Amino acid sequence: MSINALHRTQITLRFICARELSRYVMKNNAKNMKSSSATRKSSSQQHVDISIWAEVFLMRLLGRPMLYIHGSRNIKTWKRILLRLASAIDKAIKMNVETDGFHVLRLENFSKQLKKACQRKDLSQPEIVLPLVGIIFELLGGTPDYSERPRINRKHDYELFGLRTLEYRQTPYQKMRTILEASRQRPFYDYHRYDDLFEVYVSKFNGKSDEFIQWYKKEYPEVYLQLF
Repeated sequence: MSINALHRTQITLRFICARELSRYVMKNNAKNMKSSSATRKSSSQQHVDISIWAEVFLMRLLGRPMLYIHGSRNIKTWKRILLRLASAIDKAIKMNVETDGFHVLRLENFSKQLKKACQRKDLSQPEIVLPLVGIIFELLGGTPDYSERPRINRKHDYELFGLRTLEYRQTPYQKMRTILEASRQRPFYDYHRYDDLFEVYVSKFNGKSDEFIQWYKKEYPEVYLQLF
């Protein structure tokens, strides 16, 4: 073999080796990236990110132990919170809803489904969300059954008073509390302040809700109409 031919052969072999090495490196990198992605995915599934807003809301529902709960929390901590929420919903329904026996049974069934879902190992979101949706519809009047309908597009499809009608009633004291609580938030905060209204309620009317409400209707007629 001539020197030139040998030289060309060496170059060809180097090229083949470089190509095969490049393929091996690319294949190995892709494998590592896939493994790393799966690890990150598995790790992310074991934690739940709780926002500041969620922390504030959880504190309102479950008290001061929820302080500083925001951030990345492991799934066990989140499951404990969900179970406490499910229990709170169940107790609140029993304490605040006066209705017929069939309605009570429906609410209890959805409540049991919610607690069961919160105890599942995989913590399936549909299994948690759907019982909550069922509870909401039941509290609005009743869960509709449109399983035989091709589409839901009529206005009265969302009227849920076939079995019962939801109606909120307020005593004068509850109306007073509503006025005071509303004054903490916009747009009602712009009309008056909580401290000023409370001072009027205590000092001027000596805690008499009827008289305070009559005064409020005269002083803030437009705001009263927005509230009631």
